[in-house]
Amino acid sequence: MPLIAAGVKAAIKVENKLNTLLKTKRAKYMVRACLSILMSISVIYTPLVSATQRIVVNEAQIQVDDQSQRTQQQALKKALRQVIIKLSGSADVITNPGVKAALSSPQSFLRSYRFGFEGDKTFYIAEFDQAKLSALLQREMLPLWGAVRPETLVWIAEEQEDGSRVILDESSVSTLNDTLEHTAKERGVPISLPLMDLTDSVNITTFDVWGRFVEPLRFASTRYATDNIIGARIYKNDPSIIPELPENPVPSGTVETLENALAGEEQEVSLISSEEQANTDDIQQNVFEKSTFEQAAIGDNQQSNSNVLNTDSTNGEQPNDGASNNNETAYDNEAEADAPIVPFTMDEFAEHAKRAEEGDYALDWVFIGKSNVSYGSIYGDTPEILAAQLVDAYSNYLSSLYAVVGIVAADREIISISVANVGTINSYAKASKYLNNLSVVENATLTQQQGTVATFSVTLLGTVDDFLNSLRLESAMKPVTDAYGQQVEALNFYWSQ
Repeated sequence: MPLIAAGVKAAIKVENKLNTLLKTKRAKYMVRACLSILMSISVIYTPLVSATQRIVVNEAQIQVDDQSQRTQQQALKKALRQVIIKLSGSADVITNPGVKAALSSPQSFLRSYRFGFEGDKTFYIAEFDQAKLSALLQREMLPLWGAVRPETLVWIAEEQEDGSRVILDESSVSTLNDTLEHTAKERGVPISLPLMDLTDSVNITTFDVWGRFVEPLRFASTRYATDNIIGARIYKNDPSIIPELPENPVPSGTVETLENALAGEEQEVSLISSEEQANTDDIQQNVFEKSTFEQAAIGDNQQSNSNVLNTDSTNGEQPNDGASNNNETAYDNEAEADAPIVPFTMDEFAEHAKRAEEGDYALDWVFIGKSNVSYGSIYGDTPEILAAQLVDAYSNYLSSLYAVVGIVAADREIISISVANVGTINSYAKASKYLNNLSVVENATLTQQQGTVATFSVTLLGTVDDFLNSLRLESAMKPVTDAYGQQVEALNFYWSQ
């Protein structure tokens, strides 16, 4: 984006100089036409931004008060803890006995350290041996997440003290913005905020973000080319104020609500698709039923209560009206077909009042995935705490998708893959290095070379699906497809670098 802006500024300077030299109307018209073309190219170029980022997973920085030996030892342990969580993607690994032992002797994993300075702040920056830490996680059968990670665009509308609402953008100077950026960096989750430039101002409004309306969020996010979108609103948790729309109550432990809702997304896509029409008919008949996704997301934790909505029928945030209490039974379709719709029940009033015990602030979120949409709420004492909880839960979700859980050596699978367009020593070296750097690969060796097609024997630390998921995050090695664009059954790939 800075490159595009610099190009436009340069073009404007060129136009001014040419206008000075060329006084004819025809010359000025040509200059303006060229400038218009350049600006059009910049708009076209914007969606080409990569949807993934390569994260430095073996480095952490800890703010310190001084550079004493005791302070360094404390910062070193905190830095190792941060790197282990970043490598695995899950904070739960800290409870593992093997990880606890590693944290008791962090010096054995340290490669180098230095001090950094930012204004009046001092940071202890430590770099650890990634190979040793990866071996530790694999030995303990813990998740191991690669360095290439999907990028997510986050839209947040925050309600100010005077009641006004503003959209947080990448240039916002606030503790909320700092917390989002800091937590995302700690967890190794690449997130970005919108620019809120002229294009964004045309494509979306504060009302759209505040309402968590799916289609406007999707449309405005197209130019950023990110895989996932999160929309959220943050406001003072005042139980004396009736919410604008009836929403399902979310009890304590609400961070798990986000994780459960997101974790159940992939498994429930087919079930949701088959029930979309049935849910629409139920709403038209004034029938209150709990969604299939809500029941699945609750799982073993009966306190979770998130919904996935049919975006085609709602185009926004309004959930099914009746899922306000886990103990309620669904209304009988025939007996209650003529029952009037109750916009806000007494149970919901009581539940809303309980929110005061959850925290001073509330954050209502919507996660927009490729197949469906899920909603939920979390509560905390400050907006910054809520932002950190949101990023933490989202990191755990991404880890569940992309991190690889180790397999004992005796059970590790060895697969054979063919890679086309590997016709030079340079391309072979790059392809081999790429495969061996994947977190799911223990070892990849060349077994055959025929023309420009190289055959590799690949020993996996995870499953074949884990291997394919890792490849999808980058475009370096693409699967070979048939004439209809479908991936062929064999593990055939094309090297594109």
